[in-house]
Amino acid sequence: MPKQKKRRLADYSTSEMVKLCGMKASSTFENKRDKVFERYEIDPTLFKMDSSIGGGENFYPVVCAELLAILIKNWDKNPSSRKNANRDNVTVTQICDFYRALLKDVDDLPKELRGLIYKSCQSHFTTKCLVIWAERVVNGLASFTETHMDQPEENIGKLCQALAINLDKMTYMEYMNNKLIEAVPWIAQFGVFPNPFNMSSMQKPAIGTQNVGLDVGLAELIKAIALEMNSDKEEIQYESIKDEESDVGAVRDVYYKMVQSWYVSSEFEEYTTNTYSKGASAWKNWAEKIESGEMEGKDAIVAFYEKQLAEAKLEVMALEQRIEAIKNDEPAIFPVTAEEIEDINDAYVEYFHDKYGKQASYQRYADVYVGQMLWAFLTQDS
Repeated sequence: MPKQKKRRLADYSTSEMVKLCGMKASSTFENKRDKVFERYEIDPTLFKMDSSIGGGENFYPVVCAELLAILIKNWDKNPSSRKNANRDNVTVTQICDFYRALLKDVDDLPKELRGLIYKSCQSHFTTKCLVIWAERVVNGLASFTETHMDQPEENIGKLCQALAINLDKMTYMEYMNNKLIEAVPWIAQFGVFPNPFNMSSMQKPAIGTQNVGLDVGLAELIKAIALEMNSDKEEIQYESIKDEESDVGAVRDVYYKMVQSWYVSSEFEEYTTNTYSKGASAWKNWAEKIESGEMEGKDAIVAFYEKQLAEAKLEVMALEQRIEAIKNDEPAIFPVTAEEIEDINDAYVEYFHDKYGKQASYQRYADVYVGQMLWAFLTQDS
């Protein structure tokens, strides 16, 4: 059967996929497609009309072809796909550029497919946050360290003390907060592993995982949809190949409307993501706040400290409520008992020692980074 053709008008042929990915040769497309399949563990037979025939007819269902195209067209932008790629030569900028490209392509999808991603892939929001803040972290760490080194009355040893103590506290609180989420069934069901589909193969979808990149989320979504579309093969494999494609856009719109029926409206997720993105992108560092006049005059300075005080009071109030809830065994306010906290603490000790023993590679990179930051201290003039 000709590989460039297709049986169902709405689906994508190989030649259409080549064009969709912005490529000129089908061999280039197929090479990158196969690399994407391997990287994200996507079964190639899901995209074959007859999985028993190795070089048989391709099958790119309309409801996930454009999602697959996003991964294929951006394959070369993925820092981990480059020749000799490794952790020693990757940069935050390269990673963010890759994810920005994915996010842009998602925004350019038909609204029904875009809504599907907003609704089912928590990794989309995570990636949005990442591209806004990751490079700011780099700039912040560099500026913080350099500024500290420039102040003759500072104490770099005391800075290391403060960082070590606060990082340890943050690590513990991160672990504790995740255990608290696990302890509350409705949060675990709807907040961590959302399942907007009524599909048998998606009862516990990996697409709901939050702390992964958008590429991984898209790959899991593609696999889930492709598995569901397998049943379509039986219905269309005996149809004749369609040559007339004049109304293909209208036919695809029908399928997009079907996709929209898979999930409840994504308006809330889109609104939340877009609102957060606008607010986070408008964030100003201290230099920018001063330049814009936000820190000029007594009133502005007083307002700043009043805001800090209000936030501190809220934090103190929350801690007081938590203490009382633990004392009085009030799960509606605090979802675990003192005994359960002890169990979490015991688990944390085991977790900490297990991770500490296996994180040699992370320690090495952190060791190099901190060493580079301390180089100025080591080589400063007398």
